[in-house]
Amino acid sequence: MRMNVPKLRFKADDGTEFSEWEEKKIGDLIEIYDEKVNSDCELPILTSSKKYGIQFQNDHFGREQLHDISGYNVLPYGYCTYRNRSDGTDFTFNINTLCKRGIVSKFYPVFTSKTTDLYVLTSLLNNEKSTVKKIAYAAKGTGQKVLSISDLQNINVRIPCVAEQKKIASFLLTIDEIITATEAELTTWEEHKKGVMQKIFNREVRFKADDGSEFPEWEEKKMTELFTRIVEKNRTDLSPLTIIQGKGTVRRDESDRRIAYDKKGLKNYKAVKKDDFIVHLRSFEGGLEIANQDGIVSPAYHVYRGNGNVCPQFYYSYFRSNNFIKGRLAICVTGVRDGKNIEMDTFDELLLPCPSHPEQKKIADCLSSLDDVINQIQAELSVWKEFKKGLLQQMFV
Repeated sequence: MRMNVPKLRFKADDGTEFSEWEEKKIGDLIEIYDEKVNSDCELPILTSSKKYGIQFQNDHFGREQLHDISGYNVLPYGYCTYRNRSDGTDFTFNINTLCKRGIVSKFYPVFTSKTTDLYVLTSLLNNEKSTVKKIAYAAKGTGQKVLSISDLQNINVRIPCVAEQKKIASFLLTIDEIITATEAELTTWEEHKKGVMQKIFNREVRFKADDGSEFPEWEEKKMTELFTRIVEKNRTDLSPLTIIQGKGTVRRDESDRRIAYDKKGLKNYKAVKKDDFIVHLRSFEGGLEIANQDGIVSPAYHVYRGNGNVCPQFYYSYFRSNNFIKGRLAICVTGVRDGKNIEMDTFDELLLPCPSHPEQKKIADCLSSLDDVINQIQAELSVWKEFKKGLLQQMFV
């Protein structure tokens, strides 16, 4: 009986077929690197994530982490690591291409290759449909899944000859370079938009009317002068909505998030109209969200509807800006054990900038044009990532 073979194979430079892939034990392909440090080590602390690969730990968490680093593992440049316990998703293998030497938690084994291309091996290990993943999920452990380095060494994989490995690595690295460049372009545009927003909301940049005349100076008005809190229930004819930070709302039955809820309680849900604003007492990011369609939301949310002087897209950008979140909103946010609490009475008294409606529209159009560029780059990035994912599934079995 013939074993499974990859759908996508490479050929030698002279057009000949490479030899069949051989089954080998991972322990015969890798070499464990076991260098530990004591508490006075000054090497940078690294972490390994599924989305971003190897990162400096402070960059990953956005703040300095204080740990006792005694017993941490050294991760040299070009060596691989993975977190040997998982919350039930998967195990992600990453190669350090960030710095010459760093350290990782004792839960991150470190290894290099003996006889195989390490990039090809990690691509095989990270392939979602590979036999390795199925075996890894069956690894011993309680609560979290556990995949010790000895468990990993005992897994059998099918691996191509060295010459075909080089072909695969070269091809995949080219795609990775495109993905990395696209991610960098996306970050540049996102940072550019943040800078533009800061200048606009700091009033360092002003817009003019189509005839070149100056718009009037911005006013400041209370939240309750611009928005009315809406409480409309018993609208079970409308679809329940899920709120997604930074994205607005989607219909719950069209969301990939599976949120359990009691349908009998829908009569207590609050109705929202398109362009209403939604705020939760417990806010993790601070910014308000906007309704992308009519529907109903959990009674835990507060719903605000703008008056005739409100351009929703202007205020959505403002409510998601640092000027609002770290500036105006901060006075009515208090810390609690499992989140942050917004004092709604204080919230209603917040003073908000109020340009003339035509200038609000100009600003909204400007920021929307930047969003169009960002969304296009995000779409391109998704295409490349899906393309690579599809290739991996065809290359590895």
